[in-house]
Amino acid sequence: MSNGCDATPGVRAAVTALPEQLLSPPYELRTEMNWIDFSGTANPLGTPPSFIRAMQAALAAGELNYSPDREAHTLRSVLARQHGLPVESFLVGSTVGDMVRAVAQTYQPCTVGVAVPGPVEYALAAGNAGHRVVEIASPAGFVMPDPAAAARHGVSFDAAVLANPGYPTSRLLPLPTLLAYLDACTWVVVDERSIELTLGGESMVGLVKEHRNLVVVRSLCEPYAMPGIPISYCVAHPDTIAQIARFYDSSGVPMFAEVLGELALAEREHLERTREFLDSEIPWMQCMLSLVPGIDIFPAEANYVMCAFDHGPDLNLGVASTEELAARLQLAGFLIRKLQGTPGLANGKYFCVAVRTREDNEKLIAALREIITGC
Repeated sequence: MSNGCDATPGVRAAVTALPEQLLSPPYELRTEMNWIDFSGTANPLGTPPSFIRAMQAALAAGELNYSPDREAHTLRSVLARQHGLPVESFLVGSTVGDMVRAVAQTYQPCTVGVAVPGPVEYALAAGNAGHRVVEIASPAGFVMPDPAAAARHGVSFDAAVLANPGYPTSRLLPLPTLLAYLDACTWVVVDERSIELTLGGESMVGLVKEHRNLVVVRSLCEPYAMPGIPISYCVAHPDTIAQIARFYDSSGVPMFAEVLGELALAEREHLERTREFLDSEIPWMQCMLSLVPGIDIFPAEANYVMCAFDHGPDLNLGVASTEELAARLQLAGFLIRKLQGTPGLANGKYFCVAVRTREDNEKLIAALREIITGC
């Protein structure tokens, strides 16, 4: 019998902002679909063939019969050589959210500022670790404000979870801004899962040598286009990693972290080709989206563009809302990411479009024009 309360007695309150979940139909249906997916943020050039061959070979050799190496020795040694840091500066896990949660649960409860707009997983990771979460809202241009600017708007915090680049804003984190957070906060996490897929974005990993309160989270999922095999890792000063490891059981380390270890270093050319492609394709995508009536774009520095659909009283368009636009696109064979419910975005007019190959991008632009203008 209901007692008039929404919450179950004894259950903690959860984060209320829950953005749309990415469409993931059952396995038996996926092979029959021909949708072109613009809702994810993975590398548009796909997974390196060497990765696929290595995973196939590992499965054929019976690697599933063994428990994964929780210490991820192979991958950590590769990451150490790649970044020029000690092996002890790395901690491997599964998802980015898992890594942020590992950091958050290490520290005593405090007030944690979370960059918004941004993934709800940041607030969930901090809140579930017992911290009080406050939102650090970006201004209209979605450039991350520094702690002093946040304080002028009445937002104060002891720690912070930021992103470089931000999602869905597609903006890079300026170095002076991060340094201001490191001066003001007990600990700072920077999500860099897509840093390789940006317009000249520079990683903040080099700062961990001098700043023990900085933890950078990276991932193999986006740069190597394999969101179905989550492999992420923390980079920090060895003393900081040792602290985090005390409260982290590493049970989420996947078997493929070992299989792909050496390849993660050998396939750097794949990322260089990707960056060369994105240097021209990101600006092209922004330009073409901005030319579609009713669509406003926000400056993008990563391989996805945040947009807003505004029907407007003076426009005679074929759809009246982002919801209708997304539904019509899906019927035409295209998936975009609606941003309704994303923390920091107040209404449902926003959506995000990934940058794919030129052929796919041209198909999406043509579909948008036909749906919105009828021609």
